[in-house]
Amino acid sequence: MSEVMKQPAVMGTPEISLQGAGLSSYLPAAIAFAGAGALTLLRIKVGPEHFSTDGALMMLALAAYLVAATFYLLNLYAPSRLFERVGLACATVGVLMNLASWLTRWVAYREHDVSIWLQQGKPVAEWPWVFRNIPFANLYDLSLAFAFGAGMTTLLIAHRKNFRFLGAVSLPLAALILILARFIGDDILGLQPVLDSYWRPIHVGIASLTYGIALVCFATAVVYLLKDGVKVEAMAFWSSVFAIAIISTIGGPLGTFPILTTGTYAAATFLPPHMPVPLRADIPFVGPLLIIAGLLLLGVVVLFGTYAFSDEQKAPNVKSYQRWGWYLIKAALVAQALAIVLLVWQVKTLKHVAVCADGRPAETACINTQQFYRFGVWMAQQDGVPPAQVATIDPAKLEGEAARFAGQRQDELFLSLNANPVELAALITAFAGTLFVIIFGFKTERLRFALPPKEKIDSLMYKTGGVVFAGLALLLMTGAIWANESWGRYWGWDSKETGAFVAWLTYGGFLHVRISRGWTGRASAYFAIVAFLLIVFTYLGVSYLLPGLHSYA
Repeated sequence: MSEVMKQPAVMGTPEISLQGAGLSSYLPAAIAFAGAGALTLLRIKVGPEHFSTDGALMMLALAAYLVAATFYLLNLYAPSRLFERVGLACATVGVLMNLASWLTRWVAYREHDVSIWLQQGKPVAEWPWVFRNIPFANLYDLSLAFAFGAGMTTLLIAHRKNFRFLGAVSLPLAALILILARFIGDDILGLQPVLDSYWRPIHVGIASLTYGIALVCFATAVVYLLKDGVKVEAMAFWSSVFAIAIISTIGGPLGTFPILTTGTYAAATFLPPHMPVPLRADIPFVGPLLIIAGLLLLGVVVLFGTYAFSDEQKAPNVKSYQRWGWYLIKAALVAQALAIVLLVWQVKTLKHVAVCADGRPAETACINTQQFYRFGVWMAQQDGVPPAQVATIDPAKLEGEAARFAGQRQDELFLSLNANPVELAALITAFAGTLFVIIFGFKTERLRFALPPKEKIDSLMYKTGGVVFAGLALLLMTGAIWANESWGRYWGWDSKETGAFVAWLTYGGFLHVRISRGWTGRASAYFAIVAFLLIVFTYLGVSYLLPGLHSYA
């Protein structure tokens, strides 16, 4: 008999104690559902003129998540029944508003379609079923459901004594998803006829809720590493690498490293009413601030990398690296914050977009002429010119057409926060990662002491990972059925199909090595973190970077 078979089964499958988890412990979740339902009924009764928009409800959910996370975090550093209760109450309000935002959006979708059908003179008997209007048409809708899945999972778990820490990490991540939704924009979009199927709400609903549970699994894995004694400096090392990668790649086409090569940050522009065009306008001061932040973070990587992976007994002078590393990361946090604030403020306040020229008026964002060739290629493709033929066109001609377009229509171009939702959300995520490691670095031992035994955290990570694996399996199956109904084939190796499949295999590997090889604890946590990063890439990277049938979402 193999050694694996001789090992007790409990090794890879720890149990979560449900002792004390009576029906009353699910009261917050019940309140959230009931409250969201009541608000939705009120919205139907009073109409859109006398009720808050779904966007306003979403912002209330965002605020409630952040306040709840603050009190949960305070409860870790200074345990208090008051902090715990306020955190739970705010989390309940956040989930309630999150769900209400999504449900009232469903009502808005229905009313939008009804108005169109009335204009077309369709009789009521011919109106499509109500589930056709379920809000799963774009990334804004999906992000609302994603954040709700994370918030509800947190609410169902965090009431237990050993898992009250969860909201301190998972709710800020849910808030980041809502921030992304805010920047994507809440426009109501028509549904493509080929996607009109009853499998759509099933498939996309499973995806959104599964992603939310995966977020909780990721948060649990990060907390496990902290409890297990991983140096906060090592976490800061990797968060700084992530932030440097973000700063290096935003502000232009992928692979051009615009901030590093030009020293400026350029935001995408729109034409009325809301048509994005691949012409970017330089935003003053943001690029230099991001370069400063990147250089400071590079110093953090060097100093903390040396400290975290060195033996203090053999190299006692590395303590000075630790001290200076903390100075640099705090300075980098300030630089990141200033860059984000300046970016948002200037996108809101800059009145004009114009081609770069000496003596341009104040309050103007500048379009650099170096991007005209790429824009000329895009214009030719929009006119239906085949790529092979575009490659034969004289670059000077393409640049001339782009310059003519920009000169004639520059007065119509405008800036919007909705133009670069993933870039802006990535900047805020990098800032949040830096902030989190600074918080973790404050009285770290007290924080570790306040966390439950690492076996409990490991158990929660295993259970949520198992649910995610099952959810992704259902996601793939329902997606295949829907694809066959819409396109006549079950699988086409579309970029998002492939990404979801790889993520499912990764969670399968997470469970397999845990059960068969006994990979519990730190190794399992690393696996869970990598698996969630694959989900994030599937969710955002595929939608914005890679072509495919899922690019609409």
